[in-house]
Amino acid sequence: MKLYIDKKALYGFVVALFILILLGYFSYRNNNQFMKSRELIFHATRVLNHIEQTQTNSVRVEEILAKYILTGDSSLLESYNKEVKKATTHYKSLVQLIGEKGSLQVKIDSFKVVGKRKFELHKKIMNAYKSSRQQAELMLNSHENRASSDKIALVLANMREEENRLLTERLKNGQIEIKYFQATFSVMMVFAFLILVAVFLVINRSFKLRLLAEEKASIVNQDLESFTYSVSHDLRAPLRSIRGFTEVLREEYGPTLGQEGNRLLSIVIRNAGRMGLLIDDLLDFSRLGRKTLTFSKIQVRELVTEIIQELTVHTPREVKWEVKHLDTIRADANMIRQVWINLISNALKYTLKVDKPVIEIGSFPKYGTTVYYVKDNGVGFDMKYSDKLFKVFQRLHNNQEFEGTGVGLALVQRIISKHNGKIWAEARVNEGASFFFYLNNPTV
Repeated sequence: MKLYIDKKALYGFVVALFILILLGYFSYRNNNQFMKSRELIFHATRVLNHIEQTQTNSVRVEEILAKYILTGDSSLLESYNKEVKKATTHYKSLVQLIGEKGSLQVKIDSFKVVGKRKFELHKKIMNAYKSSRQQAELMLNSHENRASSDKIALVLANMREEENRLLTERLKNGQIEIKYFQATFSVMMVFAFLILVAVFLVINRSFKLRLLAEEKASIVNQDLESFTYSVSHDLRAPLRSIRGFTEVLREEYGPTLGQEGNRLLSIVIRNAGRMGLLIDDLLDFSRLGRKTLTFSKIQVRELVTEIIQELTVHTPREVKWEVKHLDTIRADANMIRQVWINLISNALKYTLKVDKPVIEIGSFPKYGTTVYYVKDNGVGFDMKYSDKLFKVFQRLHNNQEFEGTGVGLALVQRIISKHNGKIWAEARVNEGASFFFYLNNPTV
């Protein structure tokens, strides 16, 4: 695919697109990191919450046991068991949340050991209470019991401190990541903006240069058309004089000039006639650029039938005409008539040397419009020279084989281009040629 864009602008677009892709990647990466950081913060909050709950349960268990020893109220044993169960639940949650985190794993193992010792000591106190209340009180207030409670509080405090340290570190890292992302995002956005501004300026400059080039080309084309028209028009008068005087010379002095002289005069007359046709074609070609399109509904089948009759009335030939379905179209009537005249004339001309000429004309839907075609079984041409078909004065057959000026197909191509259409050909040598065209105007 051919690109019609300034290379600098294209490179700018590529760089800007690359930066936008990077921004998307950084945004995606930052969002993932933010989600992970938020999950870690929530995790730390849950760990701290279970640590606090475990601490509260430990204190509550100690208080309930003390009340039971002092009052002997057996109903407190149920509350004691509930608090022990809560403490166990929070401990299990801590184990599950902490998993295998180095320092916290060591602390949770220490808590398990001291908690187990504390629970066994409580059992001893309650067993002692059954035989001696005084002994139970002494054990409750003993150094061993107080040291055990302090050990539990210390282990939980260390766990809390470690988790707070991890939480602070995560928050700090999250803030650093956010600041890094904001700085990177801002720099890349500014860079992308500057590149897009530069691309806009390059494109604007390119458009200005193109507009200037189009204006110059338009002026040159107008001058060329005017020059072609003037030259062609001015050549007509002397050419008519040459042909007229030559014909007078042949009529009045033909017997005197002899056979060779008359042959030379015939060549002059024939070439003058051919030059006249060429000038007419050039005039038509130059006028076409100044003509405006006047759209109307055209019955293509009727038009084609009429043109066939006009082209064959004076030179009847045994041609097999196969006129298929032809859709109606909206186009400039005079111009589209010229298209069909030229294409059908070509088909007739290049089937002159065929014993049984066949010319097929029809249409079919394609490209969202209607494609029209003219096919023949004439001499055809080599497709490697197809680029010359629609250029002025470019011919694939010489005048000795087939007469022509080399302007007809160029005129057809220009008419179809004015209708925003396209024409192309397919052929093989000695196997005929097919010409296809469509107009970018809706069929009726």
